[in-house]
Amino acid sequence: MNIEAARKSGRMAVTIVFAGVLSLYILVMTTTTVHAQNCMHDEYEWVSVIKPTCSRFGKDIRLCQDCEEILETEIIPKLDHKCKWERTKEPTCTLPGVKSYICKNCSEVIETEEIPAKGHRFARAKTQSATCRSPKITERTCSVCGFSTSEQSGGRIEHRYKWKVTRAATCADCGIKTGTCTMCNVTKTESIPPTGKHKYGDWSVKSVKVKGKKLKVVQERSCKTCGRNTREASGTTASFSGKHDNGKYYYKHTKKTGRIVILCSECRQSVSGKISGGTIKFTRPKKNNSKVSSKGWRRVYIMCACFLDNMSYGLT
Repeated sequence: MNIEAARKSGRMAVTIVFAGVLSLYILVMTTTTVHAQNCMHDEYEWVSVIKPTCSRFGKDIRLCQDCEEILETEIIPKLDHKCKWERTKEPTCTLPGVKSYICKNCSEVIETEEIPAKGHRFARAKTQSATCRSPKITERTCSVCGFSTSEQSGGRIEHRYKWKVTRAATCADCGIKTGTCTMCNVTKTESIPPTGKHKYGDWSVKSVKVKGKKLKVVQERSCKTCGRNTREASGTTASFSGKHDNGKYYYKHTKKTGRIVILCSECRQSVSGKISGGTIKFTRPKKNNSKVSSKGWRRVYIMCACFLDNMSYGLT
């Protein structure tokens, strides 16, 4: 190959030189060394050896067209990045995310910013009503991550007892009722006050006492349920016509109503008494020719502070 041909081929090779292709450049230089010393470098042109990008500098050279000598080298500044924002890490309910300003040419991350955490999205709520053991509880579940939380509000409520009488109260004795809580099954007992509603039996004559020409009569009756509570009724008769022998008095007594008739067999006078409001109200003595020997009449042995009926010395 002659020198002129080499020069022409060298010029063509230089125009396509790029970074890293050094062997071709050396070939050109060796073939043109002969003329470089005497060349005036009047003919030259600028050749781009390395094109600049956003991540590297560029390089241009001023090349003599005659001897192919590099006369001048110029570094070309980097190009500006062409960036856009992209989410490089998505935020979660509790952790922040990241967005990055990335060059679309070289993928260099120029800038980053934090994306705030989204926070939980509690879409479902489950409420447990307050009981006697715990306050109201509200449970919420995040629809995104499934995280659950519970909150208490208010206070516990009172026990709700369902009562059952375990021992009935009587007229004189307390009863017992047992309550069972419908929520926790705890139990408690309370007393039931006595009803005070006695069921009294028949009247009986308790005592008859002489007071001059008058007689004081006391009757009583007891509760058929408790046997302890008694009622008394007393009254004093009007004066008989005279003071008679104690053994002359007879009586008729109706146990159910307590009505009593007292007859003096000597003066043939009688009085009748009727119980009203705890008092025996007697009529005035009146003539009565009843025979004391007939059915229903009973002799009264009158003694001071004596007790009648059910007593061995009271009634005959």
